[in-house]
Amino acid sequence: MSGDPTPHAKTSRLRRLREHLRPSPSPSPSRLPNPPSIGLRRANSPDASNLLENTLKRLSDRDRATLQDHLPTDSSDIGDSLEQALDAAKEKHQCCVEKRWTLTFAGRAITLQDEADKVVRWLNRFKAAGDIAVNADPLHAGLVWAGIRLLLEVAVSDANQMTSLLVGCETVLYMVNRLKVYMDFWHELPATLARANFGNALTDLCSHILHFLALAIQTYQAATFKRATTAFWDEGGIREFEKVCDKLETRVEIEAQNCDRELSVHDREHTEKLRQDLQTVLEEVKSLHIGHDWVRRLEVRLDLDKLPYAKGAMFNSYGEVHKTCHPATRVDVLRQIQDWAQRPQSKSIFWLNGMAGTGKSTISWTVAKWLTDQGRHGIVDLGASFFFKRGEGDRASAVRFFPTITRELVLKIPRLDVLIAGVISSDPFIFDKSLGEQFDKLIYQPLQKVNIDSSDFPTLVLVVDALDECEKESDVKAILDLWSRLAHIKAICVKLFLTSRPDLPIQLGFKNMSVNAHQDMILHDEVPRTTIQHDISVFMTDAFSKIRKEYNDDPPSGVALSDDWPGDKDLQTLVETAVPLFIIAATVCRFVGDANWDAQERLMTVLQYQTEGYLEQMEKTYLPVLTQLPATLSNSNDQDRLYHEFQRIVGSIVVLAEPLSMASLTVLLNESQGTIRLRLRPLHSVLHVPADAETPIRPLHLSFREFLLSEKIQDKPFGIDGPATHRMLLSKCLQLLSGCTGLRENLCNLEYPGQPRRELDPALINERLSPVLQYACRYWVHHVQHSMARIHDDDEVHAFLQKHFLHWLEALSFMNRIAEAISHIGALQSLVSVILANRYIADLAPLQIYSSAMVFAPKNSLVRNICSQVPPWLQKCPIVPAMWSPELQKLEGHTYWVNAVTFSQDGLLASGSYGCTVRLWNLTTGQETQKLEGHTRSVNAVAFSQNGLLASGSDDRTVRLWNPSTGQEMQRLEGHTNHVNAIAFSPKSSLLASGSHDNTIRLWDLTIGKEMQRLKGHTKPVISVIFSQDSSLLASESDDNTIRLWDLNTGQETQKLEGRIESEVAFSQDGLLLASALSDRTIRLWNSVTGQEMQRLEGHTGRVQTAAFSQDGSMLASGSLDQTVKLWDPTTGQQMRQLEGHNYIAVVVFSEDGSLLASGSLNDRTIRLWNPTTGQAVRKFENVLEVTHITITFDNKILLTNRGPIPIDDESIHTTASNYWTTKASDDWIQRNDQNFLWLPQEYRASHSAFHDDIFALGIDAGHVSFIQLDRNWEPSAS
Repeated sequence: MSGDPTPHAKTSRLRRLREHLRPSPSPSPSRLPNPPSIGLRRANSPDASNLLENTLKRLSDRDRATLQDHLPTDSSDIGDSLEQALDAAKEKHQCCVEKRWTLTFAGRAITLQDEADKVVRWLNRFKAAGDIAVNADPLHAGLVWAGIRLLLEVAVSDANQMTSLLVGCETVLYMVNRLKVYMDFWHELPATLARANFGNALTDLCSHILHFLALAIQTYQAATFKRATTAFWDEGGIREFEKVCDKLETRVEIEAQNCDRELSVHDREHTEKLRQDLQTVLEEVKSLHIGHDWVRRLEVRLDLDKLPYAKGAMFNSYGEVHKTCHPATRVDVLRQIQDWAQRPQSKSIFWLNGMAGTGKSTISWTVAKWLTDQGRHGIVDLGASFFFKRGEGDRASAVRFFPTITRELVLKIPRLDVLIAGVISSDPFIFDKSLGEQFDKLIYQPLQKVNIDSSDFPTLVLVVDALDECEKESDVKAILDLWSRLAHIKAICVKLFLTSRPDLPIQLGFKNMSVNAHQDMILHDEVPRTTIQHDISVFMTDAFSKIRKEYNDDPPSGVALSDDWPGDKDLQTLVETAVPLFIIAATVCRFVGDANWDAQERLMTVLQYQTEGYLEQMEKTYLPVLTQLPATLSNSNDQDRLYHEFQRIVGSIVVLAEPLSMASLTVLLNESQGTIRLRLRPLHSVLHVPADAETPIRPLHLSFREFLLSEKIQDKPFGIDGPATHRMLLSKCLQLLSGCTGLRENLCNLEYPGQPRRELDPALINERLSPVLQYACRYWVHHVQHSMARIHDDDEVHAFLQKHFLHWLEALSFMNRIAEAISHIGALQSLVSVILANRYIADLAPLQIYSSAMVFAPKNSLVRNICSQVPPWLQKCPIVPAMWSPELQKLEGHTYWVNAVTFSQDGLLASGSYGCTVRLWNLTTGQETQKLEGHTRSVNAVAFSQNGLLASGSDDRTVRLWNPSTGQEMQRLEGHTNHVNAIAFSPKSSLLASGSHDNTIRLWDLTIGKEMQRLKGHTKPVISVIFSQDSSLLASESDDNTIRLWDLNTGQETQKLEGRIESEVAFSQDGLLLASALSDRTIRLWNSVTGQEMQRLEGHTGRVQTAAFSQDGSMLASGSLDQTVKLWDPTTGQQMRQLEGHNYIAVVVFSEDGSLLASGSLNDRTIRLWNPTTGQAVRKFENVLEVTHITITFDNKILLTNRGPIPIDDESIHTTASNYWTTKASDDWIQRNDQNFLWLPQEYRASHSAFHDDIFALGIDAGHVSFIQLDRNWEPSAS
């Protein structure tokens, strides 16, 4: 575009596209408001031509040749390609209509007519947009249309091939639509470095799309038989194409956001308007991609399978024994709950609380069943449920609470699965984050976004039972705080029914909640005692009637029970004993009704204890059960053995961290199933003992566990000594883990050291790690902590760690429980460092525990002395520190560089990233606890206040305040006109100062969220601000090289405190000439003896990065950001040749004889070989990551690079250099045969690296070099 003002009738490219994308005709074009300055006009065609050229260069030679055969030669050909593609699509549509093809693809039944219709619709929209040949970029050059046309013209008679063709083409066209919107935005921008980076990102995305098309064309060009039987793209290929496109588009979006950094205020405002249009059009394109979600249906299902959940916590879980309320009991209570659930305007939370044993869980079960039944009628339905239970692993904590709820909700709410799959895909570690972030990402945000008609959708009620049995008070508080936001969800009506004991943390949680958010009912207070007595009487009368009938069907003594048994008096005694606790009534009925015993005798035993006035209710309930145990013996001399077995078996059941099945108990305790069944037979009234051996055995009520462990009965033979039982279970766990069927290295037989865990079939993991082995891995440390015993040298714990510490970490990683090793490891504090340092990689690749964790562990660390071993494929290990550094761990999770970090007073770490996010980290475990999203551009500053608030400043010109506990954004402070670089709270947290690229400091009153003062004086961006202790002064630092002090009472400046050659150098072979590449885009040649400047070489249009002399000194090569390599005559200073093809040249080097020149690029990840005499390209090596050093061997056969050696000719690949292809250093891995072998911790990642004779030299930013040597002869089979 010329520099002339925009014509009156000319509509911006984005605006035209927006109008063409709408179903209605485009409105008349109109003038853009506030025309931009001349610098903001569209880039000229040579720039666009470079985009096309660079895109083609990034393709493989085969792909490029495939596509160039079909590249239209002029604009009329481009239009013809689009017209012909459209005609071919219409023919395919007609074929699908006639054949009525319907089949399954990616897990969903589809009609091919619909898919063909989508392809036609996309092509029509491109045709309507017009001006398809305006710019010489990869889209307007017609590459896509030519490829699509060719594929659509292929004769297809097979339904599966037709499906593959249409779905693939539709997906390509969708991605091309999005790319076109970005390219139109790019064309409107001035030529800046930020625009060049944006163009590079667009090139990557476009080349990926063209590669995808080339694959299908190559299939078309194959032999006739192959073409007839091979799909153009398979399901996995289409899903992978979209996944990579999404990642590349993320980079495109970030680069697009950076294009206003060096613009004037006026141009920046216009660019911001264009960016807003860009986002609007992208959303419109996305909304038009009907059916886009189902292409990922199979991937969605797989993602949802990754949702961890608490087994046994959901309503109707297998193995759970729950009964609903008797139809004649709890009538009024249930009526109130049902009325609350069905009333649209009722409060969002119903809290039913009561003492232990008052029947809350039975009511919860009854409510859940009623909701499930009501779901068929469409008014209310059970949305999800979670039944907490202390002493049952994940059911006793909130770790799996929100994922479990989410797993159930996706089965109830249409299209919620796609939203949740997207969350998991973008953040695989979401389940390890704080409860606030889990709630926000898995429940709150998806329920706000779900697109359903709420008027036709039932109210979903979530049932959460026994919240008091969640083990952490802080989690209880957080759960209540988060659920209070339910009322803010408008897309769907969701309510919460919650039960608990009236414990103080829960009472306080509801006290802090708005009274408009919840209604309460206290079972033991608001429900009259007479009502409770009536309900218990009805329940027991009905239960004894059933007992009597079953007894009389086959009387053990031959004498039937009377029709009025047990009699009104005895029944009344039992009822009065039970009131108000339903658990007592239920336990008595189960005890008396046990078919293995005489009901009359058992009734007498119970009644006997009711006359003991000094006994408490629970004693009167459980003592009759336990004192009957000796009656099972035929020989009274066996009592000691009986009670010993009782304490081992029943004691284990009540103190286990989570319930185990009969089969698992048999293995763990080394007892026969027969013995266990005999000991449990008299206890079916207090324990749930399934008939099968694989379902867990568990107490029927928490009160039984509490009773057995209470101090009051420790003098009884059936009292359980908790610490002693934990010590016994610890020994049993360690024996199991150390045994022949226990732990060993590479338990799941991974194929190579860096193989990801996700590649394993979960069934294989469960086969190698049985339930009892998993229990022992997860909870042996739990038993250490509760055993009250001190661990010491040479004890069983020490012996286990010496032999199996790494095996244990490997097993935890396979189980996806590596984080638990940190949270439970207080008793093993000396080993914490190795887990913290390697938690990230152990979670991804379990076998790195044996390699990276050991190779980089400090020389004198305990773990190295205990577990010292070197992987067999390493011949030389790097020198490591003697002890762990003060740095405990690396926190990894940001996908872009981190700009700012800060600590809170309570030990949280906040980090702000270029990727627009703020993340919070738990410094004890190294886990990311919150990901705070809201900023739309890079986050530059983060700060905590004294009272725990978090503030963040961003390139999006805002400052945001966050609640670190819940992740909620609390305030957004707007006013800056450019990037916010620095923020600071005043000591009393009432004020916040922010410094910006707009050269100002702003003071904000946080009580009202308003700007108080604007401090002006700096002439360049403000980079730092800080308050004085009394908040009377503020200091600011700026790029104008001043520090200024400000009086905050007056806003006046009180004081101003005032206060760089950058080059690459190369010597000629004789040492007489020195070349320096300067930032002014020139190369200077100097006489190294006199210091005199000999030549100034000018011609590069970008910064010069590197320079090198040929061996004979006759040529100088230079590489630049302008994407060229130039060859110079050092004597005359004249440019001899210009070599093009690279992007961002980082290194150039001549061969010994001067016949070859090698150049390496950081951006396009290639090394290229040139003939410097002719300027012709000789070879190109792709996918070479961050090459910064190259040497050519004297025989010109091998390139020795910092990322490993590369053979130059094909012959060397198959002979002497066969090993050279196999080993290289990527950013964070040492790789062999493109497989990850050794993970490099952050502090060992090389900014520069070299390779020689199987030895890597890694140059570290900290200023040292590490050496690692691999054994070239080692083969995986030798492991």
